Amino acid sequence: MSYQEEFKSEYFILASNSEIRKKILSDQGFNFIVEGSNVDEENLKNKLTSLSFENKAIALAEAKAKEVSLRNMDIYVVGADQLCVCENKIFNKPGNKEKALKNLSALSGKVHYQYSGISICLGGRVIWSFCDISTLTMKILSNEELKSYVEKDKPYSCAGSYKFESYGASLFSEVKGSKSSILGLALKPLMSAFDELKVSFKK
Repeated sequence: MSYQEEFKSEYFILASNSEIRKKILSDQGFNFIVEGSNVDEENLKNKLTSLSFENKAIALAEAKAKEVSLRNMDIYVVGADQLCVCENKIFNKPGNKEKALKNLSALSGKVHYQYSGISICLGGRVIWSFCDISTLTMKILSNEELKSYVEKDKPYSCAGSYKFESYGASLFSEVKGSKSSILGLALKPLMSAFDELKVSFKK
C-alpha cells in the first residue's frame, strides 16, 4: 500500500478563502471544505526573490497547502496562489480604487502573464505541484475606460486588478490560457493529479 493510499477521505481541503476558487471547484462537483492558511504571503514573497516567477507561484501554493496540512495530517490539502507579472514586475492585489487604476494603466496595451501555482499536500508534505501560465494582451484603454471598468467591477482583491470572470474579460484583445487558471486555480492539472494519485473527490 502506498503512502497516499493509507489516507482515503471523501473530501479534500482547499487552503484558500477565495470565493472564485471555491466556485470553480463546486461547479465541477468536488467534495471539499475550506480552511484558509495563515501564511504571510507578502513576507514570503520577499524571501523568494531569487526564484523565477513560476517557481515563486509554486512555492507560495506549497506553503499554503503545507501550513494547513500540518493541522490536518490525514486529509489531502490543495493550495493555490497566483502572480500577475508584466515586464518582470509583480502586480499584487490593489486593495483600493487608486491602486487598481494605477495597475490597469500600467497593463494597458501590454502583454502580461498570470502564473497559477497549485499544490497538493498530505501528511504535512508536498506530494505534487504545478504552475500553469496564461498570456494576456490588454487593449489600449483610456483613463475614462479604466475608471468606468473599476467602478463596475471593483477588482480590489484581484491579482492584476481585474475580474476576468466578470467585465474584466472585455479588457483584452488576446488571451492564451485556460479560464480557470486565469481566475487563480489550475483546474485541469489538478484533476490530472487526482487521477494519477488514484483519488476521487466527486460528489
